[in-house]
Amino acid sequence: MVGTIAAAAAAIWGAAILILLFTCKNKAGDSYSEYLDYIDKKEYSLKDMLPAGFYFADSGIKAKIVPKIVTQKLYKYNNSVAAKITELYGPDFKDFYQQVHDANKYVLSSVAAVVFALIAMVMGAGGDATNSCVFLIVSMVCMFGLGFLLDKSLDSKIEKRRAEIRLEFPEFVNKLTLLVDAGMTISKAWEKIVADNKKSGPLYDELLRASAEISAGKPEAIAYEDFGKRCKIKEIMKFVSIIILNLKKGGAEVVPTLRVQGVECWEMRKAEAKRLGEEASSKIMLPLMMMFIGIIVVVAVPAILSFSQGF
Repeated sequence: MVGTIAAAAAAIWGAAILILLFTCKNKAGDSYSEYLDYIDKKEYSLKDMLPAGFYFADSGIKAKIVPKIVTQKLYKYNNSVAAKITELYGPDFKDFYQQVHDANKYVLSSVAAVVFALIAMVMGAGGDATNSCVFLIVSMVCMFGLGFLLDKSLDSKIEKRRAEIRLEFPEFVNKLTLLVDAGMTISKAWEKIVADNKKSGPLYDELLRASAEISAGKPEAIAYEDFGKRCKIKEIMKFVSIIILNLKKGGAEVVPTLRVQGVECWEMRKAEAKRLGEEASSKIMLPLMMMFIGIIVVVAVPAILSFSQGF
C-alpha cells in the first residue's frame, strides 16, 4: 500500500515537471533559435532543450513559484554568480551567457528530477516503499538544488581559464620587453604581438580586446586597467600598474622593470605548471589504487578459498 502511494506521488511529481518542461519548449517555438547558433553543444549537452529554459525565465513562472523572501535572500549569491560569468565571458556577453546558464540549470534540473522520479515510481510499483521515497526526495533535491551545483562548476571553469592565462602570460611579457627595448611604444608593441599571434586562448582574446579598444580611441591607461581587471590575476595587475605608471611619468626605467616582471611571471608559470602536475598525479592515483585492489583480489581470493577448503 505504501509503495503504491509512493509510486503514485513520484508519477504525479515527475509528470508535472515533464509537462511544464515540454509546455515551455512548445511555447518557446523558434523564438530562441538565434540563441542556439552561438551555443556549443559540447559545453551544453541539452542544447536543443534550452529554449524551454529561456521561455521559463522570460515568462515569469519562476517569480510566481519562488517566494519573494527567498529571491531577496539569494540576491547576493546571484550577484556572485553573475560576476563569475562576467569573468568567463566578458562584460559584453555576460547578459547572454547569464541567460544561457540559467536556462541550462532549469533544463538539467528538470531532466534529473524526472529521471529520479521515474526510478522512484518503478521501485514503489515493485513494493520497495523505502527506496521509492528516497529517490523521490532525491528528485526534489535535484529540481531545487542541482542549480547550485552547476553554479559551483563555474569555479572550475574560472580556475582553468586563469591557469591558461598564467601559462601564456610570461611569453607575452618577454616579447613586449624585447619590442619596447628595440624602440617601440608599448601600444605598438602590444598591437604587433597580437597581430603576429597564431595561438588561441583566453589571454590572447583579452590582449586582442585591449588592442581593439585602444585602436577605437579608448585611453591606453584605461584599456590596460580594464585588461587587468578582466584577467583578475595578481601578477597581471602588477604588470598593468607598471605600464600605467610608465604612461603617466615616462622614463627609460620601464624596460628593466619589465624584465624583472618577466622573471616573476616565469616563476608564476613554474608554480602553475607544478600545481597542474600535482593535480594530474592525484587524479592518476585513483585508477592506480583500483588496479592495485583488483590485483590483490585476483591473487588473494583463490589463496583464501584454497586455504578454507583445506580445513
